[in-house]
Amino acid sequence: MTTKNPTALLAILAVCTLAAEARADEVLMKNGDRLSGTLVFDGSKLIIDTKSEGKVPVELKNVKTFSSTAPIDIVLADGTKIHARVDAGPDGQIMLAPPDGAMEVVPFARLKAVNPPPVKWAADVLVGGLLARGNTDSDSFNASADLSHKTERDEISFHGQYLFSRQRTPGDGKHETVDDLLGRAKYQYTFAPKIYAYAGIEAEHDVIAGLDLRLAPNVGLGYQWIDQPNLSFSTEAGIGYLYRQYAHDGEDGAPDARAAYHLKAKLNDKFSVFHNFEYLPGLDRIDNYFIDTDLGLRADITAKIYTEFKIDYRYDSKPAPGHGPNDIRYILGVGVSF
Repeated sequence: MTTKNPTALLAILAVCTLAAEARADEVLMKNGDRLSGTLVFDGSKLIIDTKSEGKVPVELKNVKTFSSTAPIDIVLADGTKIHARVDAGPDGQIMLAPPDGAMEVVPFARLKAVNPPPVKWAADVLVGGLLARGNTDSDSFNASADLSHKTERDEISFHGQYLFSRQRTPGDGKHETVDDLLGRAKYQYTFAPKIYAYAGIEAEHDVIAGLDLRLAPNVGLGYQWIDQPNLSFSTEAGIGYLYRQYAHDGEDGAPDARAAYHLKAKLNDKFSVFHNFEYLPGLDRIDNYFIDTDLGLRADITAKIYTEFKIDYRYDSKPAPGHGPNDIRYILGVGVSF
């Protein structure tokens, strides 16, 4: 049917506009201001996507309450997912109105996310290097890539890293000082609040250390002590197998235990730090163990481009004959997030 009456057409458009406005979420600030738009909460800030001012981030401590006229997705701190309409509640609280349940009062402290974005793969690529000529004649290159996919229940991640450095010595030509290739894969599944099971494997080829292959598959349990956008800390314990194949001197392998922790902290909107520690003691003898730890600082340049500096330290109690047990690297690069 075609509407020929312009007055009727304008009335229909007006009704549709009012209906769209009526469906908008609303945030009531403690100072009495009201903001209407689409709500997103990432665990630290409430973001209101408004028509007039675009995306407006506000601190949750400044919000009195918020509401919606249509069901929205709510994720609670314990992982519970609720699709419900939200009514305004007392200061620092909201009222959830599930279509098939009773009204529930929820304080802001129990909120983990509101309208979380769809789960997708995330990737980071980091590249750095140095070329020097003159009194110093050297080349160095480092590259790493991370790929991960995380849901409320499980997470799979991959990490790859390559480090290379070559220096020319007068009368001796050029020779490599670093030539190291590392790969890591891990899967974890959360089967209870804060508790997860994991399975992982790490493989490394280090020419300078006389190591054709260091292989460390492992399984175990982890506990997520803190999981917030600004702070994450977890510990892990398990068992596995530590295998070394030396370039010219045979091989060595034994079952091992594993203890590890992972820390990420966001200092502000631009800077964040991370620290990881892993200890693999062999179960065959007390002097057989491997330690891997790093400490890094990341600075965001734009929403997708960042720079990162990392100190990586490794200690292998059973290095290849003629080689030392310590390796320490200072790695600097520029990265892109996808």
